[in-house]
Amino acid sequence: MKRLLTLAMTSMLAVGCTHSIHQQHISDIDPGLAADKSAKTVVVTTEQKVVLWFAFDTDYVDQAYRELQQKCPGRIGAVATQHSTSHGFMSWTNKIRMEAICTQ
Repeated sequence: MKRLLTLAMTSMLAVGCTHSIHQQHISDIDPGLAADKSAKTVVVTTEQKVVLWFAFDTDYVDQAYRELQQKCPGRIGAVATQHSTSHGFMSWTNKIRMEAICTQ
């Protein structure tokens, strides 16, 4: 019984998840853009699933930028981009999060 319990606990630890932030980038900030009264913050997140080292949707970064442009038909500035990964058992998820200031 003790051996079975040890095996079960070890198995649960082996398939645990981890998370990692790889990059954080912030573009140039236009002082006039941040001072604009109509400015609002726009946030977009996209993901890429990777299973057994096979990536399927490889344009997830371009998709995030397109979604950012769709959410803000005006001027986009001060774009903060974060690239992170969530790891699972034999798979992981790459994530892009873009946050920007939008003015009409």
